[in-house]
Amino acid sequence: MNILTFIMAALVLIFIFGIRIVRPTHRGLIERLGKYNRFSNPGFYWIFPVIERMFQVNITEQMVDAELQEIITNDNLNAKVDAQGYFKVKSDSE
Repeated sequence: MNILTFIMAALVLIFIFGIRIVRPTHRGLIERLGKYNRFSNPGFYWIFPVIERMFQVNITEQMVDAELQEIITNDNLNAKVDAQGYFKVKSDSE
């Protein structure tokens, strides 16, 4: 009786620790034994806790602010340049 209870508790814990949630602003990359297995969209997913790992990738648009730079133009004037770069992860089909 005690062994059966222990086995059932272990199975429930493995099931609970295998649940992953992918947020709408992320996509999940699932690896099985260190090799790419599948790609997951937002929602609930169950993975094998010891065999599989899930990495979440943020797919929202990100902004990188460059530092203010002081430059000298061809006609020897000083100017300050400020830049911002935007990047977004896109799939091959886009």
